[in-house]
Amino acid sequence: MAQNLLGIDLGTSGVRAAIFDDSATLLGLGTRQYSIQSPMPGHAEQSPEEWWKLCAEAVRDALKAAGISGGDLTGISFSGQMHGTVLLDDYGDPVSPAIIWADRRSESVLDEIEETVGSERKEKMIMNRAFPGTQAATLVWIKHNNIPLWRKTVRVLSPKDYLRFRFCGYYHTEPSDASATLLFDIDLRDWAEKVIDSLGIPSGWLPFVINSDQMVGETEDIEEETGIPDGIPVVMGGGDQPCAALANGVIEPGSLLLTVGTGGQLFAPLKVPAASPDYSLNTFCHLTDSRAYVMGATLAAGMSLSWFRDTLCKGSDFASLSDEAATIAAGSDGLRFTPYLTGRRSPVLDPSASASFSGLAITHERGHFVRAVMEGVAFELRENLEAMRTMGVKVDHAVCSGGVLNSPVWLEILANVLDLPLKLSERQEQASFGAALIAGIGSGIYSGWREAAALADSTTKSIEPEPSTADYYNEIYESLKKAR
Repeated sequence: MAQNLLGIDLGTSGVRAAIFDDSATLLGLGTRQYSIQSPMPGHAEQSPEEWWKLCAEAVRDALKAAGISGGDLTGISFSGQMHGTVLLDDYGDPVSPAIIWADRRSESVLDEIEETVGSERKEKMIMNRAFPGTQAATLVWIKHNNIPLWRKTVRVLSPKDYLRFRFCGYYHTEPSDASATLLFDIDLRDWAEKVIDSLGIPSGWLPFVINSDQMVGETEDIEEETGIPDGIPVVMGGGDQPCAALANGVIEPGSLLLTVGTGGQLFAPLKVPAASPDYSLNTFCHLTDSRAYVMGATLAAGMSLSWFRDTLCKGSDFASLSDEAATIAAGSDGLRFTPYLTGRRSPVLDPSASASFSGLAITHERGHFVRAVMEGVAFELRENLEAMRTMGVKVDHAVCSGGVLNSPVWLEILANVLDLPLKLSERQEQASFGAALIAGIGSGIYSGWREAAALADSTTKSIEPEPSTADYYNEIYESLKKAR
């Protein structure tokens, strides 16, 4: 008899609850959308209570779509947006809105954090630069700027860990999310006590750390809201990027995941943790017990195309814009775009960087602008790939996922700019499927990471770079590097 696994992904724009059987077939899906609140410029917040309410609704929808009851589940696990901060009181109730990864208010404390953790970096504790929206930066900002909120706080959780707390009542986290707080010793896979003390953060606020595939408890007192009775195993889970990587079988060194959705990411597993030169990329813990990964990101990938459509092409859809871009020659006849609508993350950290078009001529039409946006995102990802290669990362292809799969021309641009074959993921769900696989490991259905990852390969189509186009894009890339 098939066993059923529930994977819940708490994203930035919505929550997805997906039920799979043990052979990786999607049985039922429930989704709910929510928005980012910005009460002041640079602030990005969401309501933990809204997360919970909408998650419960999505779970009920998934159970109904799958045609099963909550008691038919074998295990539950979680994926979620990384870096965010949920502040709780002694009863586990939120004392404020969650401050998420997109929040910029903590820019003012980055220098202080860098000075504090600089000596610890030499001991390989912290392998990342401080950047806004991380728990470390958010907590230091609150300590300096919101004393009443600081005094109300008793515990701190990452977003998906709060959701799991609501399912089973335990305050825990796991290495993939903990390492993204910038308060975690990636080598030892435990809290970096010297860093935490130096920043003046009470260590008792931080949750206990256990492995991603470990069962943490069982569901309790949520049946009325979710339809799931007491006693269903709850497994830790992981951050959304590591879960999406698992969902595509990217757990071993030599593999690469390229995701282009709202943002754009390159994700490469490492055999052992290693910092990138000048900390230009992010190094965090992967889901498996000993692996880490290095990631480069552009914050506004699909977001750039959405902005262009919504601002300048009202009434147009993405498919028609993509078709227009396909009629334009590689290089967009000299029109260039820098995709820094929300600043830069890597390989150059510059929260204040702004987007721009350059090289504009009277001959340029709308299709040129669309293609220039796509190429600008691709060149930014190429720069991240080159930074990975300086670390010795070697890959001969990338597994590609995200909304970009709906744009053949953008896929061709990416293959040629990166000069890599792209294997196209056909996985219907990404992070939620990764979470379901983790639930399967933690509840004993799968023997371990390799068996779970073996179920993940869903690539049957690929795109090869065209040599002359790849060479031309390489010339443009080199000229862009010189101009920066």
